[in-house]
Amino acid sequence: MSSLAELLGQQLPQTNQDDVFLASYGFKRNPFPAARTIIEDVLYNQVAARDRFVSLVREVLSDAPQRRSIGVIGGTGGGKTHFLRHCQYLMRTFRQTAVRPFIVVEVLAGSCSAIQLVREIYREADEAAKIGGEYDLITAVVRSVVDEADFNSVKQTELKGVLQLLHRAMQKGFVPPDREGRMHFEPLRDLAKKWLAGASLSNTEKRHLGVFSRLSSAAIMTRLLTELLTLARQKQIIDGVMLCLDEVETLFSGGVGTAKIQGFLQDVRYFFDEAVKGSEGYSLLMLSGSTPNGAANLRQYNYPLYQRLGFEETSQAVLVPISSRDEAKEMAQEYINYELKHAKLGGKFPNILNDDDIEEAYRAAAGERSGQVALIQRVNQGQLLQALHQIVESKRVAQADS
Repeated sequence: MSSLAELLGQQLPQTNQDDVFLASYGFKRNPFPAARTIIEDVLYNQVAARDRFVSLVREVLSDAPQRRSIGVIGGTGGGKTHFLRHCQYLMRTFRQTAVRPFIVVEVLAGSCSAIQLVREIYREADEAAKIGGEYDLITAVVRSVVDEADFNSVKQTELKGVLQLLHRAMQKGFVPPDREGRMHFEPLRDLAKKWLAGASLSNTEKRHLGVFSRLSSAAIMTRLLTELLTLARQKQIIDGVMLCLDEVETLFSGGVGTAKIQGFLQDVRYFFDEAVKGSEGYSLLMLSGSTPNGAANLRQYNYPLYQRLGFEETSQAVLVPISSRDEAKEMAQEYINYELKHAKLGGKFPNILNDDDIEEAYRAAAGERSGQVALIQRVNQGQLLQALHQIVESKRVAQADS
């Protein structure tokens, strides 16, 4: 198939000097990601944390809905976000062949409200529903029942009415509620999605949908979300939610007021508790990333949530830093092997790094200056990757200038 550039009659760009340099080592790009860039399917030396995640996934893959959580602890640059993204990658890959896929969501604690969290779950739920060939979550739920009476178990009256209306709108002979006769299934579904997301509807739109109020609080939005996801699980549409709550420490950085912190934490606690009630609900797997200080602050602010998010010693996963030059070399080789595999240039290539490069990167990550006596100390993977990235970039520049 022709590319867009070819269809436009444009010539593809010629390989530049930088590409030639990387290709001489078997790469198409710098094997070490730039700062705050993550290669999510590569993970080095976090076996214990990954095994903990896998064991929790195994537990939530149950006939009955389950709640599980793990608190991921590491220093700044210690790989918390990387680990969360790797777990998301594993789950997204797994759900492609699962009987009931998981909704995978990531939010930043310091810049997210509970209402935004619910909206993000709806958005990702639509993506999960597409795995089964449906347009979105609410369409899948409505299509899954034979009769509108199947929605009688829904406790929230307005939600039950909306689902029954959408089911009728799918049937032959449905009479739209508007004078023009335009409000068939798709326009009504779009209105329902706006309403569930807490958007403001006009009086006319409310009348068409059969609702009277706006969903203006996180609590009521969470309650309706729980009912909808419970239905979706019963109908084999989704299994549950894997929620990654990253940068918990930013809640306590001083830029967020105490009342807002407490409100958000209470809403997250309510969200966690609502997921499963007895034998009903949907499965919830929560991964929360924080620095040690952030976890300590959470314990002080809201100890019940600290427990629920898995930050207690028996539940948490502490990420392991790089503790030697040999480990730094092994990690570098992990990323080099990944790029060689994906570049697929073929042939044998020289190693782009030597022992002096590893030593330089290790010192840079440790904050040591050249000429200092090397001390045995640990470095975080983020700083080490950034140092390795800069070394490769320096070699590219030197090659271009020569």
